[in-house]
Amino acid sequence: MTDATPPAPIAVSQARHAGRFWRRFTSYAFARRWRCVDVVMAELDPAASAFPLVFRRTAWQEIMPVALLRLGASGTTPFVTAEGRWRGTYVPSALRAHPFSARPGAQSGELVLMVDETTGLVTDDPSDEPFFTGGVPAPPLEQVLDFFRARARSAQRTREACAALDAQGVLTPLPPLPGMHESDAAGLLAVDTERVDALDGRQLPALWQSGALRLAEAHRVSLQHAAWMARAVQASAARAPEPSPPPDDGLSGFLAALSDDRARSRP
Repeated sequence: MTDATPPAPIAVSQARHAGRFWRRFTSYAFARRWRCVDVVMAELDPAASAFPLVFRRTAWQEIMPVALLRLGASGTTPFVTAEGRWRGTYVPSALRAHPFSARPGAQSGELVLMVDETTGLVTDDPSDEPFFTGGVPAPPLEQVLDFFRARARSAQRTREACAALDAQGVLTPLPPLPGMHESDAAGLLAVDTERVDALDGRQLPALWQSGALRLAEAHRVSLQHAAWMARAVQASAARAPEPSPPPDDGLSGFLAALSDDRARSRP
């Protein structure tokens, strides 16, 4: 996801984080060198309206759609300014809960909340948000957990839609997009629309019901963003630095973003 291997996040636990605190991020500088970020079906429409969506195979051999934050295999994204401001029309859900992430637990359906302790956002300052109160997750942390539970449900639907596309053999290596070299497209996948059009009509209902056809069409249209990204990269060198953003005064924007995503995730 980044040029360098990111630090391994730590599982949030009472043993490690009781008596510790966290604060929300005020800059997107952490994502400036990210190449792409996973997206889920619950955010498909706004993500496709903002980024090129392509596919990649995960370390677990599952296929997921990703939003391309930059076209090149190295460099910086045009969606984050040098001052750490977000320039896009939509913030992918995986970025909104920084420094938190989640992974499946050992038990089926279990979710383990993770936190990146190298960000400076895990503190010993009582004016920040506590991880735990009275031995249970504090209310703001519980909202973060709810966010990841909703996202995990949508991620499962997304995996099913991608698996349906893969089963029909319509995913092929991504041809380089405008602004890409051939090496930049290595490891990325695209939907071959000619193969989709050639499918037997009896195969289409299952693809529709799984969301695979909707995903394929969103992907197809979203690729038009690549030309803008290529122009933005060329123009960024000549752009004057933007003023620093005003200081953030609390958690309101962070938790509102999580709330918006939960609402979007409801069936």
